[in-house]
Amino acid sequence: MTTLFQNDVIVVGSDADLTCHLLPNGAGVVLGQLFDRDYRPANLDSCPGQETGLGPSELAKDFWGSYVAILQRGAIIARDPSGALPAYYRQEEGHLFVSNDVDLLSDVFSVCWEMLLDNIASEGFHAHKTCLAAIYELRPGMYLHCTDPRPIEHPFWSPWDHCHLQPALSRARVAQELETTICKTIASLVSSYRKPLCLASGGLDSSIVLAALAAANVETACLTIFTADPSGDERRYASMVADQFGFALLEAQYETDHVSVAGCAAPYLPHPKRRPLFQSMSHLAAKAAVETEADMFINGNGGDQIFSFTMSATPILDCLKAQRSLLEILATFENVSLLTGCSLGEAIMGLWRRARKPTGYAWPMSNLFLKSGRALAAPKHPWLNCPSHALPGKAHHIAMILRMQEHIENPFQTNDPPMITPLMAQPILEACLAIQSWQWILGGQNRAVAREAFRHRLPAEILTRKGKPGPASFSALLLQTYLPQMKERLLDGHLARQDIIDRRAVETAMANILAQDVNECRRLLQLADAEAWCTHWHGRAASAVAAKRS
Repeated sequence: MTTLFQNDVIVVGSDADLTCHLLPNGAGVVLGQLFDRDYRPANLDSCPGQETGLGPSELAKDFWGSYVAILQRGAIIARDPSGALPAYYRQEEGHLFVSNDVDLLSDVFSVCWEMLLDNIASEGFHAHKTCLAAIYELRPGMYLHCTDPRPIEHPFWSPWDHCHLQPALSRARVAQELETTICKTIASLVSSYRKPLCLASGGLDSSIVLAALAAANVETACLTIFTADPSGDERRYASMVADQFGFALLEAQYETDHVSVAGCAAPYLPHPKRRPLFQSMSHLAAKAAVETEADMFINGNGGDQIFSFTMSATPILDCLKAQRSLLEILATFENVSLLTGCSLGEAIMGLWRRARKPTGYAWPMSNLFLKSGRALAAPKHPWLNCPSHALPGKAHHIAMILRMQEHIENPFQTNDPPMITPLMAQPILEACLAIQSWQWILGGQNRAVAREAFRHRLPAEILTRKGKPGPASFSALLLQTYLPQMKERLLDGHLARQDIIDRRAVETAMANILAQDVNECRRLLQLADAEAWCTHWHGRAASAVAAKRS
């Protein structure tokens, strides 16, 4: 590594692949991509706060990107609100070590079984403690004081600051502003790359990303991965979008041979990725990147979350609490009925049930196939704390964005091109947070503002799609194909020995796999990947001990 910044308290080093921005007057360094609010590469020579030293709040106000900032003022480490660049840390003997690569933090790792149980039960919630003992994650929009005796996360950016009710704008104006934000943001993010490879599912979200790439005149290749079962074959839709923009389209099929039961998806992460199918996806994407000479991956992940997907009466409650006009309230009733297929009476009952619940989002916890020896505590995060003016729909919206933190991580091999998830970028986050829940369902369609924003760019058949099944059939095939091996590993593995799984319940379910529903099958696959993840890190620990003895 090259030393980029150093003073009496902080030393910062990086390899040549990571962009570096030095702040004026020795005020610190920003690692990663950084842009100003006009979507241009950041010029920090004239940034505000030079006299007193730039703070993380000022940085997030005037700039955005995928970065980790090391700031002299207060000896602060800050991670940008999108979370695009990882930041893990460990404290030892008064020193704080921070890296985007867990391997650089220690020579010996061990699994934290309590956090692993929480991670599984919460469906992948990112706590500040990871599933590796003594390894922590600095979460998006948070900062640490390097000199604190015990590192404590402090928020410097909150989604709630961008949720205030705005003056009434026309539907066309709201859509136009969202389109402009998405197109300019994506153009900035890919500006330093030569050729993106877009993972094109044929759904609305990845199609919006492709539309933005086309608007920026970026040469792009597309990859669509399909299942042998027709339910997961999206080639017709992916081809429709690729043809619209003149992009080359590669097609590849998920294969069980690409998946190893002994291996796990993204073994380098400090928590299991929980989806074995990522092994096949990684294999196919790496092959396509070589074939197209792509230097980055880009995807449409996060559309359901950022575009506020909902199937409830919450938008009606939000509209009432916001004291909107009677006409707007009645229109929202109609839109909810069109969206969900419910009657007016059912919509009123749904409204009554939601109104009786607390405003805040209750993070669901599931002990399916887990040992029920201890109570499962609901996850805690500053973004889940609702201010007094909060609307229930916005609390749900923010919780869904929080869920995306698990999915923004690159599930592919570390030597593959980098992955960008542009819909989670800060300008798009802030633009979507300002749009209220009842606006997202105009016309009885989910993600209505996003559909309207790209209506003149995308084929009508893409705009009217209401859902797609995805690769669920391939996950079911994996479970059927590798059932004996998964059963053996789970019943005699680390999760069983540590009393994390209910061994008897797992054995019963696997003995009659055809009787299990979708949620039960998905959890069994998650447990299989978690077991392989534990084996990976346990094996590394054993190898390290053996090396020391020799």
